[in-house]
Amino acid sequence: MSDRRNTGRTLEALRARIRAADDQYYNRGHSDWTDAEYDGWFAELRQLEAEHPELVTADSPTQRVGAPLPKGGTLATIEHIAPMGSLESLHTADEVREFDKRARKLLGQPEEPLIWSCEPKLDGTSANLVYEHGKLVRGMSRGDGARGEDMTQNLRTIRNLPLELAGKGPFPTRIEIRGEVIMSRAAFRRLQEREETSAEGTFRNARNTVAGTLKLLDPRIVQRRALDFIAFGVGHVEGSEFRTHTELRERLAAWGFTIAEPSATASSIDEVIAFRDGLEGERDDMTYELDGIVAKVDDIALQQQLGRTARTPRWALAYKFAPRLATTRIVAIGAQVGRTGQVTPVAQFEPTELAGVTVRNASLHNWALLAERDLRVGDFVEIQRAGDVIPEVVRVFTEHRGDDSVPVEPPSRCPVCGGELHVDGKFVYCGDLDCKAQLAGRIVHLASRRAMDIEGLGPKQVEQLIDSGIVKSLEDVFTLSARQAELLELERWGERSTQNLLDNLERSKHPTLARFLNGIGIRHVGEQTAKDLARNFGSLERLRDAAPEQLMAVDGVGEEVQRAVTEFFASPKNAATLAALAAAGVAPEESAPTAGPLDGRVFVFTGGLTTMSRDDAKAKVESLGARTANGISKKVTDVVAGEDAGSKLEKAEKLGLRILDEAAFAALLEAL
Repeated sequence: MSDRRNTGRTLEALRARIRAADDQYYNRGHSDWTDAEYDGWFAELRQLEAEHPELVTADSPTQRVGAPLPKGGTLATIEHIAPMGSLESLHTADEVREFDKRARKLLGQPEEPLIWSCEPKLDGTSANLVYEHGKLVRGMSRGDGARGEDMTQNLRTIRNLPLELAGKGPFPTRIEIRGEVIMSRAAFRRLQEREETSAEGTFRNARNTVAGTLKLLDPRIVQRRALDFIAFGVGHVEGSEFRTHTELRERLAAWGFTIAEPSATASSIDEVIAFRDGLEGERDDMTYELDGIVAKVDDIALQQQLGRTARTPRWALAYKFAPRLATTRIVAIGAQVGRTGQVTPVAQFEPTELAGVTVRNASLHNWALLAERDLRVGDFVEIQRAGDVIPEVVRVFTEHRGDDSVPVEPPSRCPVCGGELHVDGKFVYCGDLDCKAQLAGRIVHLASRRAMDIEGLGPKQVEQLIDSGIVKSLEDVFTLSARQAELLELERWGERSTQNLLDNLERSKHPTLARFLNGIGIRHVGEQTAKDLARNFGSLERLRDAAPEQLMAVDGVGEEVQRAVTEFFASPKNAATLAALAAAGVAPEESAPTAGPLDGRVFVFTGGLTTMSRDDAKAKVESLGARTANGISKKVTDVVAGEDAGSKLEKAEKLGLRILDEAAFAALLEAL
């Protein structure tokens, strides 16, 4: 009985660890664990459940695909017509041969070899596209396999994804096209150079960046990220048939889809293994990151005969590449500053060859992770590149640690500007607006549409201005009119575009207080919190002089936001920057805090509105004194449900909140 209890505890610990990893990857767009670690946990769980079938639970990760969809998510969820499965990950040739043997036995042909279709396994994010009569009508994430999040608008921005099937047809009445959304190595490098960090966090690798990008609510940002869609199969099909997977690949290509290459048809399982071994040697020369191969029984009738388990098809496998590992020694641990002010630790190694690249350093992501793994100068460590452009430390050999070894403490001053650092949970930030390491990111955010809306001041222009020395601080942006001659000497700066920018800068000098607060980059103060602060205080001066208890009295402001606002205005450097902005003519509009007819009410909008955009609807109720929120909670008073309202509506109904359809919402506005 004791052994059974211990096994049960081990199973639950493994399941909890895998669920946490699934939630991070599928729902949050990042991962703190490597593929090798995840696959190891999953293999251990599967083995224990095979030995103790009486302990298998219906919600075990071995019995489901992906991760449960997030409750109250910002994206609507839609049911797939046919479930989306996951592939069984295999790591040795013996496992692959056993998979083949099992398939042949299930088909009743144990001695007759199967024909396999082989292609690269791309390291991206799966998506499901629905086409009706040749036209794209919907695009979803894999989600939990049964339902996915609606990502249609974001997927439509992908340059090589056909909005209409190519060719003359006839096209299937309805078909689900499945594939991988991925970013090329070159595109990811360009993104890292352009934007070291984003709202989703540091760009650690292409796969996590793609997952995070697809969850963004602004399709324009998605379009700038240069994503690609590689088709690998179909789900539900009406009005079309395919005899083999090879034929299906040819049809997908004819319809205008990019398909994974190189590919091969293998007449035995040994040829499958040889295809994988050959591709592993070429992986660094490929356009995209690969983490193995996919092999599918080519005959689709045999695929249907083999069927599937609760989680994986019995006719397809993923044969993974070996993780790319090397052992080296940490010679120093320093700090680097990202463009949002986040200060992260960086390990410097003795130069080491890893997968054809000489590795000298690796990001350690945050100081909490550094402490958790207890990495120290002088440690011997194992590092890995398994789809990651930047190597990752996966193991530390503490047994070789010297007696004089000491833990590394985070810096107290910014390594770039020398300014004071602020600790925020796992993260450490430099709060100086003019810190060179983050200046570009701050200016781009200041100029964004939801902040001060300065057209013509994008990342490329900002980079030129900083590199040329014309802009050395945030306030320099608003004195560019005095340096027009220097601007015209910059590459691709013509007289008309330069004058347009100067005109836009002049117009932007009197933003609403909410836009200004959103733009200047106070930690934790985004668009909604900026609106709440502006409505409650009315002027920059009143907000600057507010006591902590006054800030805490604002609905939506907690201790974290209060502390960030107080620290921001207490910083002498930030005070100097704000004074310089004022001297340059930047003066946010003031307003007396007033109560409108909707004062005290909190609105959430879900689904599509036909008479106005969501932004316009939010602006309207806010002008009448209401607050708006993105998620459902007990503080919400009104939920406006448009077409295709999803999980937010369901949650609102359970909480008994006031729900308005579009007609009732219009009547409410008309009555005020």
